[in-house]
Amino acid sequence: MELLIKKHVRFMERHIGLLPSSQEKNDANRLAIVYYSLVGICCLDAEALTAHREGASASVIQLYRQSELSDGTVVGGFLGSRTMEVSGRPTMSSANTLFATLSLLCLEAHEFLQCKENSAAICEFVSRCQLPDGSFVSMLDIGGGGCPSPTDSHDLRFCYIAVALLYLHGCRTPAEYARYVDVEQLVDYVLTQRCIGGAFGAFGEAHAGYTSCALSLLSILGKLDSLDEEFRARTVSWLVHRQVSAIGAVPLQDDNEQFYAEDHGGFQGRENKAADTCYAFWCMNSLEILEASSLVDNGPMESYLLQQTQNSLVGGFAKTDEDDPDIYHTFLGIAALGLIAGTFDGALCVPKNVSAQWVRSTTH
Repeated sequence: MELLIKKHVRFMERHIGLLPSSQEKNDANRLAIVYYSLVGICCLDAEALTAHREGASASVIQLYRQSELSDGTVVGGFLGSRTMEVSGRPTMSSANTLFATLSLLCLEAHEFLQCKENSAAICEFVSRCQLPDGSFVSMLDIGGGGCPSPTDSHDLRFCYIAVALLYLHGCRTPAEYARYVDVEQLVDYVLTQRCIGGAFGAFGEAHAGYTSCALSLLSILGKLDSLDEEFRARTVSWLVHRQVSAIGAVPLQDDNEQFYAEDHGGFQGRENKAADTCYAFWCMNSLEILEASSLVDNGPMESYLLQQTQNSLVGGFAKTDEDDPDIYHTFLGIAALGLIAGTFDGALCVPKNVSAQWVRSTTH
């Protein structure tokens, strides 16, 4: 089966304005949904974004907020939706700020992104989210004192988001990063998340998503050399073995009640799990960064995505062959195919032409 571009574009367009009834419960994450939709469309048909450029840009920008902290520092960022607004309190999050930044890049809303006041406020917000151990949370304490949230998670996801935001908003050199964050402390934290068998994860369990976040941020910072060759080799081996195969690295046993022939070619995110559309992206992005993607057989992976999780009726991709399509797995399924085609920048999570244009315009 071929990639059903028109159906996928229509599926994603239905998520840009009013949310489908099945997604109304996710209104607090509206900006994430808009990001998956806009960047997914940009991957498949950039011209299709033309009709949404003005309206979508305005909708995203209206979620930007600045807040003056008790010490006078101005921080800025984006809300996930209007329902997350608390008057006079800094309720922006770093994740939504990254979703907004990347969406505006694809929409070519460069005027907002090139505003030095906005970028400085966003970088100050990121700075305030770093913890003493080098890791990051995604939000500040709503008390207004500018301290990191004491209840928010802190892990490799938010570390990646922090680095990506600083990079996209102008940081390139060690001195520029050092204005806002302690890079060495961050790298030290990342190294504590290494797993014995290779890859990265929380509590010693390797996870493909965390591994992609760790390698992406090290790549952006130019710190991949902090990983020794032995660990790199173990990580590559772990990633390659996540491709589920009836004939290859992870054999599916006929006498195993958990045997799913439909998983052939797909990727699992952790050991002993079923294949899942999104992990094709997380694993392939990590292998691309480690320059080892040629070790994967792309044919079965494409077949898994196009024949098993692509929905031929309404468009979109599902988590597995038994689920309905959703916007998250649709975006990452398209992104995984973009990695294979060499058109997607996995470290920054946008098409390569978009990231390349922005990097050229912001490099000093």
